[in-house]
Order: sequence, then structure tokens, then C-alpha cells
Amino acid sequence: MGGIGTILESGEFLDVAQIFMAPATMVNVSDGQEIEDYVHSTRSPSAVIYNSREVRVPAPFVASFSTRGPNPGSSYVLKPDIAAPGVDILAAYTLLKSLTGLEGDTQYSKFTLKSGTSMACPHVAGVAAYVKSFHPNWTAAAIKSAIMTTAKPMSQRVNNEAEFAYGAGQLNPSGAINPGLIYDMDEMSYIQFLCHEGYNGSSIAALVGSKSINCSSLLPAFGYDALNYPSMQLHLKSGQQETVGVFQRSVTNVGPSPAMYNATIKAPKGVQITVNPKTLFFSHALQKQGFKVVVKAKPIATSTFTLLSGSLVWRSTHHTVRSPIVIYGPED
Repeated sequence: MGGIGTILESGEFLDVAQIFMAPATMVNVSDGQEIEDYVHSTRSPSAVIYNSREVRVPAPFVASFSTRGPNPGSSYVLKPDIAAPGVDILAAYTLLKSLTGLEGDTQYSKFTLKSGTSMACPHVAGVAAYVKSFHPNWTAAAIKSAIMTTAKPMSQRVNNEAEFAYGAGQLNPSGAINPGLIYDMDEMSYIQFLCHEGYNGSSIAALVGSKSINCSSLLPAFGYDALNYPSMQLHLKSGQQETVGVFQRSVTNVGPSPAMYNATIKAPKGVQITVNPKTLFFSHALQKQGFKVVVKAKPIATSTFTLLSGSLVWRSTHHTVRSPIVIYGPED
């Protein structure tokens, strides 16, 4: 009786601000155990909840509640593809509901702190609309490519799951409107990919709104993943066998011309990555150039899950176009 505040112990989501009906704070399990030991060590325990204070933590980081890869739907597509602000976002809120939604809560506000995918998604959607406003004729694939290849790389030291936590990196709106090169796809490219993934014609037809699709009558898409995507992902084979992936890619020049791009490869230990050709020359706008990336990974000695990070960067005088290359496994 007579309590004026609450201390809650939790092992999850300590990176997200919580709103309570009464003064409260949340601590981790170890701190909670210390507090409990103290409470039982004296007949008159006391505590003070101080005002908020600034702390310094490595940033940006991916929230604890954010789902990690690999992609359960396809071993060829990177999940997640991009990271965006989604923690403690000051957002508009309805006055028809209290801040906690609990019975007896009398706290109402036009704004509150919200966290989650519901906060990150609007940031990405807004950037996509922003890019579209500069390039109204670009496809969804072109816009996604621009967002991914211009993302700011994030640190694996802060995010242990690397690309399976942050994808291509942190959203970079100002860079996305001027990517230099884009990986573009049309409807047939998606259909060929779905055929490569093993979907049947009727399933694909339902997805694309067509009467019929016959995968056997289509030319197969090229490369290990049958996709012209801004990232590359190789699933390691189990055992002593070397894993090889040949990725076919095509980029479109949406920057100034003439332009020359040189390739820079970053390969993790035990992985050989080559690109051919190593230089792309564009004489005019919207010109397309193709290239091939070969990834060879040595067998992994351990049976535990392994994630290796590499990258391909195309650089010109004015642009840097970065694609993550992820090698992971072994297979289940």
C-alpha cells in the first residue's frame, strides 16, 4: 500500500520506451534480481525514480523486436532488404483512446512514442514516394534498387546478424534520388523468377492477374537466382563440397553520361568473388550493361550456422552503387 511507482523486470524489448499509467521504469533480469535481493535484505527498502537522462549507445542499431533473416520464403532474396527508423518515433495519436488503452487510464495526447514495423514502413514508403516524385516513370523495382544501393552501410560489430538484421543498410533518402545505376525488372522477370522458385503456372497467373502461365514454355531466367536484384545471396551446401553461385546482373545508367564505373569486391575469408567485366562504360542515358558475378565458398568446418558478408561496389566519378553479397549456411 502507498506505492507511488513501479519497477518492472523484463528480458525483452529494453530498447523501446514504454508508457505506463503511473511512474515506472523497466530493468533487465540481472538488475531486477539485484533489486529483489535488496528488497528482501532490509525491513524498509526505498527507491527513487529519477528524471530521464541522456545516454550514449552505438547507433544505428536494429531493434531487438525486428525479425531477422534468412528469408523463409526464398533462399535467393535478402531479408530484410533495408533498415529504417522504427524505434521511439513521435507519431500522431488519437484522442479517442488513452495512451495505454488500459481501463482507468486518463492519459490522452495528440502524440505518443510508437515503435515497430508500423513505424519503419512509413519511412520507407515516404522515401519511395520521394524517389517517384523525381522519377515518375521508374518501376517499383527501379525505386527499390535505388533505395538499396544507396543505403548507408551498418556495422556488424553493433548488429551481430549483419545483413540478416539490416539488409543493405540504413535508408538514405537524399542518395536514393540519384543512384547512378539501377537494377530494373519487368513483369516477365518476376514470372521467370517465380517459375525458377517452383511455383506452378496457375499460382503465378493468380499473382499477376493473368489467365494462364506455362513455365515450361518460357525461356528460363539466367544465373543462380534467376533475378536481377540489387543484392546477391548464396546458400552454402553441407559437407565437404565447395558452393558456387553464378549471378547474372544488368544495370541501367540513370546518371550523367558518358560514365565509367569500376568494380570493387569485398570478399570474406574462405570466399572467392570475381566480377566480369570489371569496368562498365555508358555512352548515353538509360543504356544497359550486363555483368557476371561468381561466388565460390569453401566448405565450412563447423555444422553451426554461418553468415559471411561481402559486397560489390560500382564506382564512378560521381556515384557509388553498392550491392551486399551474403553467404550463409550450412543447409538444414
